[in-house]
Amino acid sequence: MSSDVNEVIQEVDFFQRPKDEQADFLSMTWCNGCELMDLGMIDPQEYQSESRHWIEGKCQVCSAVVITEIQEEDE
Repeated sequence: MSSDVNEVIQEVDFFQRPKDEQADFLSMTWCNGCELMDLGMIDPQEYQSESRHWIEGKCQVCSAVVITEIQEEDE
Protein backbone atom coordinates (compact mmCIF):
# COMPACT_ATOMS: atom_id res chain seq x y z
CA MET A 1 0.00 0.00 0.00
CA SER A 2 1.64 3.21 -1.10
CA SER A 3 1.05 6.51 0.62
CA ASP A 4 1.37 10.12 -0.39
CA VAL A 5 4.52 11.64 1.15
CA ASN A 6 2.40 14.37 2.76
CA GLU A 7 -0.37 12.03 3.91
CA VAL A 8 -0.91 12.01 7.68
CA ILE A 9 -1.50 8.51 9.02
CA GLN A 10 -3.17 8.14 12.39
CA GLU A 11 -3.27 4.95 14.44
CA VAL A 12 -6.73 3.93 15.66
CA ASP A 13 -7.38 1.60 18.62
CA PHE A 14 -8.63 -1.58 16.95
CA PHE A 15 -9.66 -3.01 20.32
CA GLN A 16 -12.27 -0.26 20.83
CA ARG A 17 -14.36 -1.94 18.14
CA PRO A 18 -17.17 -4.26 19.29
CA LYS A 19 -15.95 -7.84 19.86
CA ASP A 20 -18.02 -9.23 16.97
CA GLU A 21 -16.49 -6.67 14.55
CA GLN A 22 -13.00 -7.55 15.79
CA ALA A 23 -13.69 -11.24 15.21
CA ASP A 24 -14.97 -10.58 11.67
CA PHE A 25 -11.95 -8.46 10.70
CA LEU A 26 -9.52 -10.97 12.21
CA SER A 27 -11.06 -13.98 10.48
CA MET A 28 -12.06 -12.63 7.03
CA THR A 29 -8.64 -12.11 5.45
CA TRP A 30 -6.68 -12.72 2.28
CA CYS A 31 -3.03 -13.74 2.52
CA ASN A 32 -0.83 -13.02 -0.49
CA GLY A 33 1.84 -15.34 0.94
CA CYS A 34 -0.42 -18.38 1.30
CA GLU A 35 -2.72 -17.27 -1.54
CA LEU A 36 -5.69 -18.36 0.56
CA MET A 37 -8.57 -16.59 2.26
CA ASP A 38 -9.85 -16.59 5.82
CA LEU A 39 -6.69 -17.98 7.48
CA GLY A 40 -6.89 -15.36 10.21
CA MET A 41 -4.91 -12.31 11.27
CA ILE A 42 -2.84 -11.75 14.42
CA ASP A 43 -1.30 -8.58 15.88
CA PRO A 44 -3.86 -6.20 14.31
CA GLN A 45 -3.13 -2.48 14.08
CA GLU A 46 -5.70 -0.09 12.67
CA TYR A 47 -4.82 3.07 10.75
CA GLN A 48 -6.60 5.84 8.93
CA SER A 49 -5.69 8.78 6.77
CA GLU A 50 -7.72 11.30 4.85
CA SER A 51 -7.99 8.95 1.86
CA ARG A 52 -8.26 5.47 3.41
CA HIS A 53 -8.84 3.31 6.51
CA TRP A 54 -7.23 -0.12 7.03
CA ILE A 55 -6.21 -2.86 9.45
CA GLU A 56 -2.75 -4.37 9.16
CA GLY A 57 -1.59 -7.55 10.86
CA LYS A 58 0.13 -10.87 10.21
CA CYS A 59 -1.24 -14.03 8.63
CA GLN A 60 -1.94 -16.55 11.36
CA VAL A 61 -0.36 -19.30 9.22
CA CYS A 62 2.75 -17.81 7.54
CA SER A 63 3.18 -14.43 9.33
CA ALA A 64 3.10 -12.46 6.04
CA VAL A 65 1.69 -8.94 6.30
CA VAL A 66 -2.09 -8.94 5.80
CA ILE A 67 -3.97 -5.71 5.06
CA THR A 68 -7.74 -5.32 5.16
CA GLU A 69 -9.04 -2.12 3.58
CA ILE A 70 -12.12 -0.72 5.34
CA GLN A 71 -14.69 0.84 3.03
CA GLU A 72 -16.62 3.68 4.61
CA GLU A 73 -20.30 3.43 3.68
CA ASP A 74 -22.36 6.53 3.01
CA GLU A 75 -25.50 6.57 5.09
